[in-house]
Amino acid sequence: MATSPPLRVIQWAMGSIGQISVRHMVDNPAFEVVGCYVTSDEKDGRDVGELAGIDPVGVVATRDAEALLALDADCVNYAPLYVDLDEIVRILRSGKNLVTPSGFTFPAALDADVRERLEAACQEGGVSLFGSGIHPGFAGDLLPLTFARLASRIDELVVQEVGDFRNHPSAAMMFDGLGFGRDPDDLKADPPRMFDTMGRTFKESIYLLASGLGIEVEDYDFVWDTAVAVRDVTVRAGSIKKGHVAGMRLEWRVWNGGKPVVIFRSYWRMDDTTDPDWGYENAKYALYFTGLPSFRVNYEPTEPGPNGDIGYWGRIWTAMAAVNAIPTVVAAPAGLRTHLDLPLTQPPHLHR
Repeated sequence: MATSPPLRVIQWAMGSIGQISVRHMVDNPAFEVVGCYVTSDEKDGRDVGELAGIDPVGVVATRDAEALLALDADCVNYAPLYVDLDEIVRILRSGKNLVTPSGFTFPAALDADVRERLEAACQEGGVSLFGSGIHPGFAGDLLPLTFARLASRIDELVVQEVGDFRNHPSAAMMFDGLGFGRDPDDLKADPPRMFDTMGRTFKESIYLLASGLGIEVEDYDFVWDTAVAVRDVTVRAGSIKKGHVAGMRLEWRVWNGGKPVVIFRSYWRMDDTTDPDWGYENAKYALYFTGLPSFRVNYEPTEPGPNGDIGYWGRIWTAMAAVNAIPTVVAAPAGLRTHLDLPLTQPPHLHR
């Protein structure tokens, strides 16, 4: 029986998500990694397999974006810490589909000029853009849309995430991006840089969910608070002094009828105990449906990750939600694509 040729993919950025993505694509004959963009001199010129922690694959990472855009490739897996709209537009215009775990789950929620620019780039290149990930991208949109089919009436829906970040490898993400380890008053006065990115991505995701449920968004807001370490804490990405930020609780909310009806609640922590201790359970995702009937759905890893890093599974979920969508996105008509208009298919998990 004839088999389809592998999809040629360029990996864009080689942080923790990019490394996981490459390891999967090298191991799965549905894909062929043909290029890799990196942002540091330290990674430039090195074999992509080496950067991903596996055997060499014969593809050299580069900082030369133009050389990569000149390659014959079906898709770019775009996974930098911070997105660059100009960069995304260039990729799309070059005729390459783009999947990303960094937002763009529902471009209808973006400013009109951004949305129109992305759509124009898709049409010019004859390609599609699709955003996914674990949350946003799955836990807060695709999963609740699926379970909503069981409800007769939904009065309130809460998507709750508990993230244990003690073994997260990135100091740039945890300390520079999110602000762990900072003085809580200083953090409140000068919110972390990553909140700008999260504001865009979580807004898209919660608007996608509201649209899929037929809920009119009368208002939308974001509230957050911090918890501090009750002792000096050393985590994989660095150290946190007692009294400094070791936990965060964040809520993105859609309002209708004068009350929040869809709520994304995230609790991120660096230790078992913080002050205050909000009492959430271990790392997991949970959906709380209030209505007819009221019910809860939750999922979590069933085993510890490498070296006890349970958060590793969350990073795999983040990577695979985008990578597994590549065949469907490549086959889709040109344009901005979301969970509301793409079939729920993924490539076979075949291994060499």
